[in-house]
Amino acid sequence: MSKTALEVAQEQLAMAAKYMNLEPQIYEMLKEPMRMVTVRIPVRMDDGSVQVFTGFRAQHNTALGPTRGGTRFHPEETADDVKALSLWMTMKNALNEIPNGGGKGGIIVDPDKLSKGELERLCRGYVRAIGPIIGAWKDFPGADIGTSAQTQSWMLDEWEAMNMHHEPGGISGKLMVLGGSEGRPEATSMGCLFATREVARVLGLEMNKLTAVVQGFGKVGWHLAKLYQRDGVKVLAVSDVNGGIYNPEGLDIIDVHDYAERTGTVVGYPKAQAIDNASLLELECGILAPCAVQNVITEENAPRIKAKMIIEGANGPTTPEAEEILIKNGVFIAPDIWANSGGTQVAHFERIQNLHDNRWTEEEVNAKLERIIGKVFKEIYKLHKEQNISMRLACWVRAITKVTEAMKARGWV
Repeated sequence: MSKTALEVAQEQLAMAAKYMNLEPQIYEMLKEPMRMVTVRIPVRMDDGSVQVFTGFRAQHNTALGPTRGGTRFHPEETADDVKALSLWMTMKNALNEIPNGGGKGGIIVDPDKLSKGELERLCRGYVRAIGPIIGAWKDFPGADIGTSAQTQSWMLDEWEAMNMHHEPGGISGKLMVLGGSEGRPEATSMGCLFATREVARVLGLEMNKLTAVVQGFGKVGWHLAKLYQRDGVKVLAVSDVNGGIYNPEGLDIIDVHDYAERTGTVVGYPKAQAIDNASLLELECGILAPCAVQNVITEENAPRIKAKMIIEGANGPTTPEAEEILIKNGVFIAPDIWANSGGTQVAHFERIQNLHDNRWTEEEVNAKLERIIGKVFKEIYKLHKEQNISMRLACWVRAITKVTEAMKARGWV
């Protein structure tokens, strides 16, 4: 039976706590969110009926500052998933020098089954429900799976209407015209690209001689595959929820995306052969980038993974048991809280621009992102080498140390 995201996150925390000999009270503070809210959202549907949706918002830790994190609209969303993701967000923010704690939200819904009007009413209802606990200096929700710049813009409008003043820094991931940031659509993927370059450098590999397999062809996977191709990497396979496609000679990612836009899936793309998601993970390649959901690399399939490196574009794609096997087999893992931090980092940049009434160019955004990704990598790679610990443990040790310092400074522990 597979572990929940919360079980994986808490196991990662426990491993780091044991290694650090962390005081029990600090572990207790970090293993669960400081605040977890469940809300019920009535929405008037187009046919006149009322459907009630369940939503969540977790605020994991505020020692470093107000919480931040995305909002997921997914039919299988759970409270435990939201808790886990908020914990990971605390670690991601601390690791990547973002002065915020971790937050996360979600609604149990399939957004593809709602009309535009129903989706807008759901977004506005959610903001009304969590309104008392969010804001630019409390907790600022961003975009995630199932949400978009448009949903974030509706949320911002509802938030500002409730508070009767403009506050663009209260919601991130917005449309550009309302204060969104340049570089935001590709931010997570761009961060993954910069992470891949750093890993390739220390492994002595050249990007234009590498092959890649990308699981997931949504916001992160499609942009990452495109960026890899632009960097000279041959992308062998991609997949979405319906299945995957594989061409040993390499895929034309722009052409694949055009096909998926027309048909709704990559499946059936005529210039490649079909492959299922499980088999795709086991293809021989230089780079394996899981960019979909949690727990796809497990104790069961880890022995068959042949990639040189894993770039975790998704949150929590690798279980702790799988990681042990992969490390023994010489696979370099770029952990999620570093590798996919680009989206979080650019959301932070968006807030800075909003608070300063300023606008940065895409080149400025990407240059700042590349500099931070590189700086953090040097620190965690040094820790990984000096203490002979995994890259993930190095990330967690660095992040926990920073959060612990903040909690002690505040007199909490």
